[in-house]
Amino acid sequence: MNPLYIVILSSIGILDSFYLYYSKKHEKKIVCVIWEDCDAVVKSSYGKTFGIDNAIGGILYYAMIFSYGIVTLLNRNIFKETIVYYLIVIASIGSVLFSIYLTAVQAFVLKKWCEYCIVSSIISLLILLVLIF
Repeated sequence: MNPLYIVILSSIGILDSFYLYYSKKHEKKIVCVIWEDCDAVVKSSYGKTFGIDNAIGGILYYAMIFSYGIVTLLNRNIFKETIVYYLIVIASIGSVLFSIYLTAVQAFVLKKWCEYCIVSSIISLLILLVLIF
């Protein structure tokens, strides 16, 4: 595992999630480069889970991963094969599974796409891959 990759990927994830949260919170149109339906996806009823904005969950998840990456970068052996490492991997698996669910919602329910959501899904998968390899 390369903690620098974890820090870089989680930083991108934080920025991605923060942009979605900020745009939604301040009722700004989400600027999409590839598709035009980002607003429809992010502001749909699927934009919240248990009443919590998905972007807030993303920010919290990526902040946790970022913190883990920074601490591991400073001391590579601090979390080696400890419960913290396994909890981070479990959280990452949960993030990937949730991303798969939200991607399926975009494809089969909403039939609209949000490139920021797709980027977040890819980042979650990459973080998991970096953690386990």
